[in-house]
Amino acid sequence: MLNKIMLIGRLATDPDSRFTPNGAQVTDFRLAVSQNRKQGEEWVEDTLFVKITCWGYNAKKVSEGYHKGDLVYVEGRLQIKRYEKNDSVQWFTDIVAQNLQMLARKQNRSSSEGYSQTPHDEIYPDGHNDEDDVPQEEEIEAYDFSEDLDNVI
Repeated sequence: MLNKIMLIGRLATDPDSRFTPNGAQVTDFRLAVSQNRKQGEEWVEDTLFVKITCWGYNAKKVSEGYHKGDLVYVEGRLQIKRYEKNDSVQWFTDIVAQNLQMLARKQNRSSSEGYSQTPHDEIYPDGHNDEDDVPQEEEIEAYDFSEDLDNVI
């Protein structure tokens, strides 16, 4: 069986972190995933807001470095929970993140919002410039996983 979700979107909220009674860190945030579709003669943007839950290392990474507006890639599994209260049944769907990758920071973020203004030379003393290594939003190509699915039992 396969339960895998891959999304690229922007954080719609700042991450909210907490700890379980056993000391495990859990971080939640909402991811805004947009899609354009044609309605009549004009294009309309549909946005889906997905709850993402991170545990352990991923929870720490997200709570310390991710902020509302950042563009991220999330890979994880779909989780559906049933909740009963006062003879009423509710269903909740979220994604449990297993892999996260920052694609782009929100523009015009100041150091007062949690980012340091460390000079480039302190981060890359050998003169390495990673700006050319970071894919721009337009450059992200879709990967055809259909060939990989032939090997799945």
